[in-house]
Amino acid sequence: MPFEGTGGELPIKHLRRALDDLLVPKPAYYWTDFLASIICFYAGFAATAVLPINNPLKLVCAVVAVLSMYRAVVFIHELAHLSPGRVPGFRVAWNLFCGIPLLVPSFLYGSHRDHHARGAYGSAEDGEYRPWGCPGNRIGIVMFAASSFLGLPAGVLRFGILGPLSCFNYRFREWVAVNASSLVVDPRYRRDVPSRQEACGWRIQEAGVFTYLLATAAALIARLINTELLVQLYLIGAAALFLNSLRTLAAHRYRSAGEPMTATQQLLDSLNYPRRSWLIPLWAPVGLRFHAMHHLFPGIPYHNLAAAHDRVMGMLPPASPYHRTAGYGLAASLGELWRSAR
Repeated sequence: MPFEGTGGELPIKHLRRALDDLLVPKPAYYWTDFLASIICFYAGFAATAVLPINNPLKLVCAVVAVLSMYRAVVFIHELAHLSPGRVPGFRVAWNLFCGIPLLVPSFLYGSHRDHHARGAYGSAEDGEYRPWGCPGNRIGIVMFAASSFLGLPAGVLRFGILGPLSCFNYRFREWVAVNASSLVVDPRYRRDVPSRQEACGWRIQEAGVFTYLLATAAALIARLINTELLVQLYLIGAAALFLNSLRTLAAHRYRSAGEPMTATQQLLDSLNYPRRSWLIPLWAPVGLRFHAMHHLFPGIPYHNLAAAHDRVMGMLPPASPYHRTAGYGLAASLGELWRSAR
């Protein structure tokens, strides 16, 4: 039923009631999508490793590996919003097959809740926000995109050196937890110290990554694997991180100067990409194409965001703020951000 309102603040409670049936995650979607993605990554990476350099299929397999790795890793965003028990076993499976082998265990994204906190969004307390859309921030945009090539080395440093060393000193462990345990875009962000229950989960995941790194180092020394294989993994991982950095830059308009914003202002600072295209889901997978809708109702699982978007579009008048969240594509949004940052 359409809501006849003004073009000002959105009727949040009215919309929330209309979307109640879309808040329940469907485990089959999560398991099928994730397992298909991670299998495609391992298969693509294996094919890339064995094919000779002059075989044109090697590049095709590398592209498959990049895109499927990217999609599999992005499920960490869903884990940050999934309530315990909603999709039984999924968090453990994701960490075993994806998070630990790719040095991004799920606890690193626990800081994501600050990005959705009503009073923190766009402020210094939001580690996933920088004022890139404000004048004078072009250098920051370039530096953020370039940092993609430091992701895997940073993971080795965090879990191969800092993590083990922090076991011997409580103060150093606290420093690592606060300063080096978050997937964020703002290096000034400081995370809260984990609770006892959270710290236990952290240690298990850290131990898994450290064991994996030790096994990799031992296989390298024993010549069971060669450095060329690791270089190819690094390049595939860096390409996936770079694609994610572009997607991150296109997720918001980043025009907040750090002051508190209303729910509608936060919505207008975010972008949806509803246009039907086979390309958009490749660079904005797992529901990230409806990022404005996600910020409006973070509890909606990724597989229901398109339906939620269509329903809200039908309920609100054309002059509503929600209609102004539509972006055309990656290049268009990056161009707009670049012009805003001049």
